[in-house]
Amino acid sequence: MDKRGIVIVVICFAVVFGWQALVNHYWPGPPPGTEPEPKAGTRTNVVARPAQPPEMKAAPAKPALDVVAPPAAPSAPKSPERTVTLENKLLRAELTTYGGGIRDVVLKPWKIGGTNDAPVMLNRFASEPVFTLTGGSTKGTNGTVSVLAWPGADSNAVFTLTESTRDRAVFTSDAAGGLRVVKEFALGDDYTLTCRVRTENLNKQAVETPAFGVAVGTAAQLDAQDDPTYVNADHWEGALSLTGRAKATYTLASSMSQDVFATADVKWAAVKNRYFALVMTPKEPTGGFHAQKVELPRALTPEASAAPIGAHAWLLMGSAKVDAGASVTREFQLYAGPKEYKRLAALGNKQEEVMEFGWFGRIAEALLWSLTTIYKVIPNYGIAIIIITIVIKLLFWPIQAMSTRSMKRMQELQPLIAKLKEKYPDEPQRQQQEMMKLYKEHKVNPMGGCLPLLAQIPVFIALYNMLRTVIELRGAKFLWINDLSLPDTIFTVAGLPINPLPVVMCATTLWQQKLTPTANVDPTQQKMMMLMPLMFVFMFYSMSSGLVLYWTVQNLLSILQQWLALRDTKKPAAVPAPTRR
Repeated sequence: MDKRGIVIVVICFAVVFGWQALVNHYWPGPPPGTEPEPKAGTRTNVVARPAQPPEMKAAPAKPALDVVAPPAAPSAPKSPERTVTLENKLLRAELTTYGGGIRDVVLKPWKIGGTNDAPVMLNRFASEPVFTLTGGSTKGTNGTVSVLAWPGADSNAVFTLTESTRDRAVFTSDAAGGLRVVKEFALGDDYTLTCRVRTENLNKQAVETPAFGVAVGTAAQLDAQDDPTYVNADHWEGALSLTGRAKATYTLASSMSQDVFATADVKWAAVKNRYFALVMTPKEPTGGFHAQKVELPRALTPEASAAPIGAHAWLLMGSAKVDAGASVTREFQLYAGPKEYKRLAALGNKQEEVMEFGWFGRIAEALLWSLTTIYKVIPNYGIAIIIITIVIKLLFWPIQAMSTRSMKRMQELQPLIAKLKEKYPDEPQRQQQEMMKLYKEHKVNPMGGCLPLLAQIPVFIALYNMLRTVIELRGAKFLWINDLSLPDTIFTVAGLPINPLPVVMCATTLWQQKLTPTANVDPTQQKMMMLMPLMFVFMFYSMSSGLVLYWTVQNLLSILQQWLALRDTKKPAAVPAPTRR
């Protein structure tokens, strides 16, 4: 592959990484109020409920139910809300009797960042608490999904707080159909909570409990500076890839044109932003997964033209037959905390896929392990990134040297190739045939300059995916950089942030191009190559400074390698004249 091929490969990856940013910038979503009106019968809000929910029915072939505790009339005044707090050294969860769930979770060790020293709060903008129950979700023929009510058990119900300690709480409510719902919450020592939902049959005969949904929670930006493109909902249905990784399905909240609905057995479901997540794992098989885009309060991003978007999700549980006086219990584990790989992997059911390391996840995991290991010895993540970059460069040094030699030999053959073009000006196929003979005669691999680049692409993608999401870089300082997870802005001019590191990266890229051996290229290709560093500046200007630091150090090491190659005093062997007639 010649320089044109390399340029095409780089441009393709530039398009891959920069396309979504271009779309969001030049074609933003419609402002509030311009969306089409929903069709009749659909539900566009998480808390929307049918006016007349279906009644709970006894199992077939059974006599009418003897309802022991019917739900309160809709016109009855709502009881005052009571709250209880479960707390350990890492988090503080506030539970409410309104819906009998977790209203929000405060993560004590983590601050929102920037000028905001408030602690990180998960489920902050939710319309219903985590572990709120619904009457399930139904998918219409037009693809829309409706969230049904469960009178006496859903977010409109007022539960009774029957037990409360520092790490345990129990809520009880009498639901429709002579059923009693009991929720037992227990807080662990870290970021995990357990909830057991027990449905008791108070009737004198067996009854079929309804299928129901369990609210996973709502993910949102922490503040206006938090990147909204990381807000999404995802789930794993149990399938593994050839590498043994979970085939998790991620759905960006901003791209949800309609509700996301899955009917398979879901192993876990999550809602998350860039660095924090709510991950719910059921102990028993589920009936599916339901996610929905929700609008958040405008106060979160007051300067934006449209309301910010969040992701809300439910796990769907199937119905169960319960004998008279008996009960059925469903157990769930909730992880509410930072997206730390070790903590998520320790949950034991592929929850580490919440990290979204992508195709080359094994490489990303190895790089993350290297990063954290180096940090234990040298407690600075900027230095750790530089050391990792040096190690990667040393590993690829031999094939990069092979690439340089191949490009030099290709350059030496250019006079002969030019003569072939002159000899067969109107026969491009004959030109290619003669060029291949020439390469074979002089033992030159035309792909030799490109293959090393392709070999490094998986490492770069893995490092990109790792550095953009690992919470270890959040708030990490290096030189003038205050946060390696953010751009290295030093000040702003007329609203434009001044980030010096991408400019340094551009300069080193230009320097590297000057030193790289090139064949005879036409002016158009030269202009394209000169524009590439500017494209990289555009792509990387708003990315995390940790990633830009890696790329800049990589450029400097490549410059060193090229300089050492040019200092080689060994003259290349003269290219013999072709032996063909």
